[in-house]
Amino acid sequence: MKISLLGGTGSFAEGLAIRWAKAGHEILIGSRKIEKAKEEVGKMLETAKAQGIEANIVGYENAEAAKNSEVVVVCLPPEYTKSTLESMSASFVNQLVISPVVPMSFGAVVSYNPPEAGSAAIEIQNTLPDSVNVVSAYHNIPAKGLASFEKPLDYDVIICGDNDEAKALTTKLTEEMPSLKAIDAGPLEISSMIEAITPLIINLNKKHKHEFSIKFI
Repeated sequence: MKISLLGGTGSFAEGLAIRWAKAGHEILIGSRKIEKAKEEVGKMLETAKAQGIEANIVGYENAEAAKNSEVVVVCLPPEYTKSTLESMSASFVNQLVISPVVPMSFGAVVSYNPPEAGSAAIEIQNTLPDSVNVVSAYHNIPAKGLASFEKPLDYDVIICGDNDEAKALTTKLTEEMPSLKAIDAGPLEISSMIEAITPLIINLNKKHKHEFSIKFI
């Protein structure tokens, strides 16, 4: 399967890219500039090789990455997500779009700062064509942990969306990464509750110097 990661130049995207490449998927790293995408792909391929993984990862501009993939993961900064997706809406037809986007404000504490639509995921759904299915997922996984390949990811991933097939595919992709478990929380309107957990985790991480995440028992 072809999976693109838009704005996929950080450790969070690297973790997803290499773990999915290990599962046999073709990964398309998107960036605003093709040179940046190719530079990051070079680093990812070196990391994958060090893990004994023959990864199929290529670099594109964001619009081309989305156009040529079946699954799109939005790794864009929250403040640029809507405008970037609006500018490239023609690249979307019927893909599964996964949103780990969390709009936050940073001060003495980190706070959830949702858009007028109610959540980043709903804003993305409203921005893209109706044929696209948006699923909200991966907000609460520590980026450093995701990119630490010797470390097991013993976390739960809460997902929500309005299309059962899209959620089933997201579950399959999630559980291809060892030790992750996907939990269906319901419709996309739940996404604001999931997104809002992330600032809490960040504040806990800052206070206790520990990588917290979520697991339901």
